[in-house]
Amino acid sequence: MANSEDLVQDLDGSAVDLRIGTPEREAAREALDEHLAAERLDHAEYEQRWAACQTARTQAELLQVFVDLPAPHPDLPRSPGPSADADEDMPPLAVAVCLALLLGLPVTVVLGFVYGAWWSLAVPVALSVALVYTEHLLRRVRSQQPQ
Repeated sequence: MANSEDLVQDLDGSAVDLRIGTPEREAAREALDEHLAAERLDHAEYEQRWAACQTARTQAELLQVFVDLPAPHPDLPRSPGPSADADEDMPPLAVAVCLALLLGLPVTVVLGFVYGAWWSLAVPVALSVALVYTEHLLRRVRSQQPQ
């Protein structure tokens, strides 16, 4: 579960004021249920905190209910990251796939006409598929590493 301090502040340190809805309130209720079961809260305090969760409108308000409690906290979505600018560089995989297709396909078409080697069309396509699959595997490995 995410740490409440991480969710209350955005990447640049400013306060996050994202609105919440029923899924976020249900996540808070489930976390409160666990605290009640662990006897960190009595029934009266549970009801008071649940009422605060029901009236909360933002993530920051919802997380205030859990400020003095250990994990679990509600698992809330993070704020959207910085938007991608149009002038950003293309990722290396995109460059490699474009080069493989832009340079490989015309060469294979010429080889197909001149030598009748139409099977060579498979080379740039197979290279592109291999590059995309490799990038997929690398992203999976990166996402599984602890940050």
